[in-house]
Amino acid sequence: MARPAILLVTYISPLQKWGSAHRSRLLIDALSRHGNVEVLALSFGAPEAEHGRVTEARLGTTRVVDLQIHSKGIARAPRFDVVSHELTREVMKHVDLAAYDLIVSRYIRPAMKLALPAHVPVIVDFDDALYEPPWKALQGLKQWVGAWLRVFNDRVIVRARLKTAPHRGRHYFFCRQAEREVFPALASSVLPNLPPRPARVGPPDFTPPPSPALMFIGLLDYMPNEDAVDWFLGSVWPLVRREVPAARFLLAGSASADRAERWSRVEGVDVLGFVDDLGQTYARATASIVPMRSGAGTNVKALEPLFYGRPVIATSLVISGYRGLVDLNDVVLTADEPAAFAAHCISLLKNPQRAAELARLGHDRVDKTLDFSLFSSIVDKAVSHELAGRAVDPSSRIADRAA
Repeated sequence: MARPAILLVTYISPLQKWGSAHRSRLLIDALSRHGNVEVLALSFGAPEAEHGRVTEARLGTTRVVDLQIHSKGIARAPRFDVVSHELTREVMKHVDLAAYDLIVSRYIRPAMKLALPAHVPVIVDFDDALYEPPWKALQGLKQWVGAWLRVFNDRVIVRARLKTAPHRGRHYFFCRQAEREVFPALASSVLPNLPPRPARVGPPDFTPPPSPALMFIGLLDYMPNEDAVDWFLGSVWPLVRREVPAARFLLAGSASADRAERWSRVEGVDVLGFVDDLGQTYARATASIVPMRSGAGTNVKALEPLFYGRPVIATSLVISGYRGLVDLNDVVLTADEPAAFAAHCISLLKNPQRAAELARLGHDRVDKTLDFSLFSSIVDKAVSHELAGRAVDPSSRIADRAA
């Protein structure tokens, strides 16, 4: 018997190095236990001359089809999650959506923008379900308009469509329990974000660096990350430097030239840009900070440092994403006010042995709790249910026309 054909549709290619692509790769691995997986990546924002251009690549044995989409008009634009039959027809030129036994939508956008075949069961990985813009950091009319349009789409358009067929009948993955509770009418599971694990056998090296340093890693052009860095540098870092003058702050991750230049002017800050070797970079830090004040989902950057032998200092928003999945209260130092956040930083910078002890405790806790077997077991249950109940009547192969 032929294995089921499974299509993962996303708008961020799993070939990227971002955290969101890591979750996509985990999904591919979990889905591959049930069938042959292919990926369709919708690259919105392409120039008009590139619209419809297709490239193919391989992620292991998985075929990845990248389709360039020029955002023209409300329906085709990525900002609003309304169905686009024009986009669906463009996709169908290259990928026969009706030929699959299961379609998995990475993020809710592909499932809402494409008119998917009614007979094919759909699972939606509803990432960023409760995204909160960084209101305090917004500057200028363009940013305010963009934030309010995002809120209107997420809280009006998406929530209204989730009450209609076929969306209300699909299975949804949420990153955290708090998101799931907002949508009680949907069949759903909590599928946690897992931090990337280094390619290493055994525990990490918990040895503190020779000089005191804090570190933040992330996509620095992402507005919630930019807001987090600005808040830390403006409100916390001066307090830290006053007590630990030799401390350095390492900023790792891609950033625009103007942001990198602005942050590099702050005394004690080293803007590293994108780093290839995370192990060497983490080895330079006493602790990793995650001072997020906005965003959504669960921050893998909150747990990744533990796999590299470094403790974490974070805001309560960050660890709330893992509530009910793993107890982080005694392994991640938490504060929301500048003075308290700075006190945690100062404490670990002055006592690197305590930092190492926290890192060891945190690593052991997370290593035993959040692993691929947990992730795949949640995917297994949903996929098995959808494949077992899929329609077999060929007369039902009609593309969905619901708005």
